[in-house]
Amino acid sequence: MEIFILYTSATAAILMGFGALILPINEITPPTWQYYHYFLRKPFNWSVFIGSAVWTVIIYFQQNSFPDWAITPLILSGLAVLMVYKMHQEVMFKAVDFPDFAKDISKLPLKDDMQLALISCSGVTKCYPLDYVVRHHVINDRFNDKIVSLTYCAMCRSIIPFDVTEIGPLFVASIKKGNMIVADRKTKTFFQQATFRSIIGNLHPSALNMITFQVLNWADVKKISPVPDVVSVTARDLRKFELPIHGIWGKIMDSEFVFGLSKKNRDNTFPARTPVIGIFDSSITDNLVYLKQDVLNKIVVQNNEHRFILVGINNAVNAYKIPEGNSNTKFAVQDNHIIDNNSGTIWDISGKFISGQIEENLETVAISDEYWFSWKQYHPETALIRV
Repeated sequence: MEIFILYTSATAAILMGFGALILPINEITPPTWQYYHYFLRKPFNWSVFIGSAVWTVIIYFQQNSFPDWAITPLILSGLAVLMVYKMHQEVMFKAVDFPDFAKDISKLPLKDDMQLALISCSGVTKCYPLDYVVRHHVINDRFNDKIVSLTYCAMCRSIIPFDVTEIGPLFVASIKKGNMIVADRKTKTFFQQATFRSIIGNLHPSALNMITFQVLNWADVKKISPVPDVVSVTARDLRKFELPIHGIWGKIMDSEFVFGLSKKNRDNTFPARTPVIGIFDSSITDNLVYLKQDVLNKIVVQNNEHRFILVGINNAVNAYKIPEGNSNTKFAVQDNHIIDNNSGTIWDISGKFISGQIEENLETVAISDEYWFSWKQYHPETALIRV
């Protein structure tokens, strides 16, 4: 009986240790299970390990000899304790809090075609190389009186910054149906990144507040005046993203496999990893999405009904509102500048006014450059616009 109990307890502890990987794979498992697993995994496995050790000592004194059969379940229980500390998304993709910024951007190991997330908030503009962000999935930073969490789900490529001033920094809590779940450190409330909405926790029901941002190549960022602050990174920070098992990430990205979302339960109008541009902005009531390649081919897509433009250049797409009171605008891109041919107004690629009749900066529109499978999974009532 003692052997059965110790081995059963050790097996349960091992399963708990793998829980952070097992639960997201099962499509029908509710994310609330992942929430409870987050809190129970450590006390459960420590209880099993300590309980097994104490019981082994009791048996030793009762029999006046060490029970050799207890060695294996004790080792398994110890490994299970280690697993709950190492095998969790919070640890594997450790969020960065308030990183340092480069004093001399010319010394950064950035190539001109590398993409950066450009965030302007509370009078401060900062840049983060996406190759650096994806390694951590969450970068928490201060923008004067604001705290912003820049989140990047590697599985679906959704890059979304949130204003978390009220609740504090976020971290990676889990993943569900191909999109990561984030949580705040204070209350551990779980939020689905793709929908912004809470799932479970002290803050439920509530939603995160997205802020607009841009994705620009390093060559374009350097042309902005003044040049924004850029997070200090090394060549090691910019290494190709990999999972703990080397090489498996590339195979996943080259396939139709989606972690925790079967092919039969997702929209297959396009291949799963077809890049799309989804419109998030609250000023646009319709749920719209464009194929990214359509926008890149067209360079400028002007939506007069909803009064915004999409600009696709250097494999990056950004969106801007058409200035109010200017009904005859006709936008184009020349020499990496945005131009209104009717008024002769010129903006730089970030939307900053340079010259012309419309003396104002272009206001950015909240968008998401992500994959088709995730956009349709979390925004099913979407109007696809082909151009």
